[in-house]
Amino acid sequence: MCTHRDTCAKLLTTGRGGRRDAIVLFLNKPAIIGRNPSACIPAGNGGIILSCKDLSTNGIILNGRHRLRKASIILMDGDTLTIPHSQTFTCIHMRKGHQEKAHIFDPTPRQTPSVREIGDYAVTSHCLGSGSYATVNLAIDTNKYRQVACKTIRTKTEDDLKKVQKEVQILMKLHHPNVTKIRDVSINGRFLHIFLELSTGGDLFTYISSNVNSSRLCEGEAKYIMYQLFRGLKYIHDKHISHRDLKPENILLCEPGPYPRIQIADFGLARANAYQETLHVVGTVAYLPPEGILALDDLYRGYVGMPSDCWSAGVIMFIMLT
Repeated sequence: MCTHRDTCAKLLTTGRGGRRDAIVLFLNKPAIIGRNPSACIPAGNGGIILSCKDLSTNGIILNGRHRLRKASIILMDGDTLTIPHSQTFTCIHMRKGHQEKAHIFDPTPRQTPSVREIGDYAVTSHCLGSGSYATVNLAIDTNKYRQVACKTIRTKTEDDLKKVQKEVQILMKLHHPNVTKIRDVSINGRFLHIFLELSTGGDLFTYISSNVNSSRLCEGEAKYIMYQLFRGLKYIHDKHISHRDLKPENILLCEPGPYPRIQIADFGLARANAYQETLHVVGTVAYLPPEGILALDDLYRGYVGMPSDCWSAGVIMFIMLT
């Protein structure tokens, strides 16, 4: 039974005769428009992610201008969704997270989203996440009729640009169902835009902590996720690449729902030739192996990235089960 506290969003529409209707969406409970499910799931910033999957023949129209087909999309607060030659729905988020400033747009958050054309992509000011060095915005591939994630990194110097291109070069070599896929790259002045496959199910950390029964997963689901994580990890290790920052926040769920397909994301700290020892310790302390922790206080003590990834994967498994 769903209560008003579970209400996360609603889709407003005006039917024939001017009658206004609302489809109320509840957290972790899919709703269906025609044959197409929509689901609300928690977001890491305290708000929600409203994921919608198009299964129709004619596709759907987002915000009156972008046609999307056979794709999972994210609906942001205020977006409109039109079924061709039929109804238009306006998305209203009932739970809203903290507003983030988008670096490549006006520094003041706006009610109406901005759109900037970058090559074949329409990049919106809808911010999916941000960090010290990058911002991830929702974008639309106008040629392939699908949403993508646009990771924007602002570089200050030519040397910075070369360092950032390291992540791009690593990602472009990777093609695996459990590793986030790079779609395109564009350099616009001091901004480097990396267009990535969009995962609409949020991240693993939020998925674990928002579990309806308890803040842990059942053994079967944890096993299924670990199997995928090890497949992706073996793939990148076979290419002599270490991730060096494996944690639940950097594992994305392709779509909402139980037993999800997952992808390893955020290769900003990844290293090629990962079988070689390094003296430069990076990553998140809680997921570092003992030799990595010891190397933090000893400038002459090294560690190897690939075994470190395996330790981090073990910590992730512990978190899922406990």
